[in-house]
Amino acid sequence: MTAAAAHFSQSYAEARNRFLAAAKDAGARVNHHLHPLKGPAGETLAMDVARLGPADASRILAIGSGTHGVEGYCGSGIQTALLSEGFGRDLPDDTAILFIHAINPYGFAWNRRVNEDNVDLNRNFLDHAKPHPENPGYEELAGIINPPDLSPETMAASRAAMKAYADLHGARAMQHALSAGQYTHPDGVQFGGLEPVWSNRTLRAVIHAEMSAADRVIFVDLHTGLGARGEGEMICVEPETSGSFKRMQRWWGSIVRSTVGGASISSDVPGSIPVCFAEELPGREVTSGGLEFGTVPIAQVTLALQSDNWLHQNGGHDNPQAGDIAKRIRDAFYVDEDDWKELVTAQARDICARALKGLQD
Repeated sequence: MTAAAAHFSQSYAEARNRFLAAAKDAGARVNHHLHPLKGPAGETLAMDVARLGPADASRILAIGSGTHGVEGYCGSGIQTALLSEGFGRDLPDDTAILFIHAINPYGFAWNRRVNEDNVDLNRNFLDHAKPHPENPGYEELAGIINPPDLSPETMAASRAAMKAYADLHGARAMQHALSAGQYTHPDGVQFGGLEPVWSNRTLRAVIHAEMSAADRVIFVDLHTGLGARGEGEMICVEPETSGSFKRMQRWWGSIVRSTVGGASISSDVPGSIPVCFAEELPGREVTSGGLEFGTVPIAQVTLALQSDNWLHQNGGHDNPQAGDIAKRIRDAFYVDEDDWKELVTAQARDICARALKGLQD
């Protein structure tokens, strides 16, 4: 086992224990935000926040994991590795680091990308009092994206229909239909919810409690599932003309891509998590984005999402296929191999080190 791989875990409970132990050893101050539900073994679920540096720091680097539940295997491992290595031990004056662990602890614990409400958290951070964004492509393909069964014939038909749509409208349009979120099918994939969910409300409370004194904030949210195996992209949800994008590109170079205009591997998604930092910290310099690491081919990721959604409309964890499908979705978002863990940890370490330097600009 390599040095970085030693900090990755095989369950949410193990990941949380490792993270909290590393935070304690690093001398971090930790706050626990308990989730109302429990994990599969009855374990406590929580969004845990570990802080290094002064409570009134005007410059803050925040590193998040587990926004998409099962992606927390990667994000938690990176956070624990950084803490264990002493990252941030000698911080510049007036600077703090926040490790926000398991933003969606329910999804992490239950091996789901979504939360307890079947909500994709990265589609939930918008004003639910206003009309929700429409996704006509999803509406057209809803029965295909969410198949009635997982038989080889049904799944082959689903793939064929999605290919036909892509051939007609283009690959980006197909990706948008599938992944840009929807607000009309609560039992379907990529459901953004109809109100702020627990993780949304709790994260906003964390921002107020931990960042109210800050003038400059950088948030790096750790994600997996898009792109080539082990390669990272820093996703910006603002246009290339924005100050946030220009700062990100100055700090991190060509790996920064904007979803606005189609340069990123990600679709332009409404209600994504970076939005809430600017909303909750008006008048501050906020730079927020997702660091996305590739895992397996996108067809495998899509099948995992479809299978997971089908499972939880058909008995959930009582279904005989539950174990196989849980493994399928975990394998789609977490490559349990040492070289991949080293790759993603090294890139995240570099990104975060550059972020700390960027805060001093």
